[in-house]
Amino acid sequence: MGNNQIIIILFGLLYFGFILYTRRKGDFDEYSVAGRGLGSFAIFASICASYLGPGWTMGLTREGFNNGMFMAYIAPVMGIAMIFVAIFLTPKIRKKFTNSYSIGDIVGGERSHNHPVVITMSGIMVLLSLSALVVAMSYAGGELINNVFGFSKFWSIVIITLIVMLYSLFGGIRATIQTDVIQFLHFAILIPVLALLIILSDGFSWEQYNQFAVAKTQVAFDASSISAILGLLLVFLTIAGYDPSIVSRYLASKNDKVAKTSTLWSGVFIALWTVLMIFIGTAGAYMYPQLVDNDQVLLHIAEIQFHGIFYGIFIIAMIGVVMSSQDTFLNNAGVSFAQDILPRFKPSASNKNKLLYSKAYTIFISLVAIVVANYVESALQIALIILDYYANVMLAATVFAIIKKNYYWQSAALSMASGFVSKLVWDLIGIEDIPSIFIGISFSFIAYLLTDFYFNLTLKRNNK
Repeated sequence: MGNNQIIIILFGLLYFGFILYTRRKGDFDEYSVAGRGLGSFAIFASICASYLGPGWTMGLTREGFNNGMFMAYIAPVMGIAMIFVAIFLTPKIRKKFTNSYSIGDIVGGERSHNHPVVITMSGIMVLLSLSALVVAMSYAGGELINNVFGFSKFWSIVIITLIVMLYSLFGGIRATIQTDVIQFLHFAILIPVLALLIILSDGFSWEQYNQFAVAKTQVAFDASSISAILGLLLVFLTIAGYDPSIVSRYLASKNDKVAKTSTLWSGVFIALWTVLMIFIGTAGAYMYPQLVDNDQVLLHIAEIQFHGIFYGIFIIAMIGVVMSSQDTFLNNAGVSFAQDILPRFKPSASNKNKLLYSKAYTIFISLVAIVVANYVESALQIALIILDYYANVMLAATVFAIIKKNYYWQSAALSMASGFVSKLVWDLIGIEDIPSIFIGISFSFIAYLLTDFYFNLTLKRNNK
């Protein structure tokens, strides 16, 4: 067994020791929102750690390797969108939905559309999205384990998924956020160090790199239609700040000020981070064109730059990137199932039962992910597809749930259905001139506003 493998195993043991040490026994409230008492830095670090999973690290590095700085003109929009969400929506979510636990609560609970149909629809969409993202994380984590230990793809996926599942079950969202802080500090230091080592390498020349990057980026722009570029921009613009993993951080924060500040700074960090990862990939293609084009390209670049045990430490950081995202998705999926779906079958379910079923669903989706992840080829591709559909279905209903005071549940239900169907139909038709996400979101908002207008008009007529 090599030194790097020993370091990773020791890290894993220390990690579990930390989880057991910080674990708090508690009810569903503690498991799902950590008693709503976490501070700014913990929320900031956790938002960054959960967002910047393998899709935005390994995946964006691969994009840079293939397409130069093309995605650097698109991906930072996600961070910019997060800043706007922090300013206009985050404080309202934390103030208005003080007693909420999930997206289903926010979209269809007592403080908004207040109907089981809306809660169920949003809950199903959230579960599908989170479950697919768990699969993507299992695949990415398996790539890391395979790279270090040389296990088969299947057993690599089994190992990383079971580890994350166990510590998610042990500590709930509090353990998730506390470990996110450690993971964030780890990779937030090592990734910039990797970029610096590349720049300081003997074979690196800024002049030659710029020529290479400009040419590669131009090829990517020439190969992409305006519609495809606008579609990507819309995806990154509309996925940030209101998805289950981030909303759970708002609800776990001490107050609206903490939620706003931590989200604002995470948006700044994410915008800068995406550019950094794409630069590393582009610089890797410039210096090491012989590398194989796959999701392990970041690991191969790091293996060249980090020597001895430092590469093992870097791998630990990358494993942390995967774990911080996957444990978030597992926890959110379990909470959403227990809070949004379970009450439809067991209306009188107690918090104790919700906690039990939440953990049961965590185990179930982990086992499903182990099987399905063996057929996945790109973590970033899955993330973009899932988040694309999530935005079409959930954006309008979520935004109106936050900003409106009077609601009709039919507006939310029709909005979500319209967003999904119109997006799906447009994808099947294959018309590329207009991005399907634009069609889906437009129909979703129009359906909501028209339904709202109809019911308001009907109400006025009945009051005359």
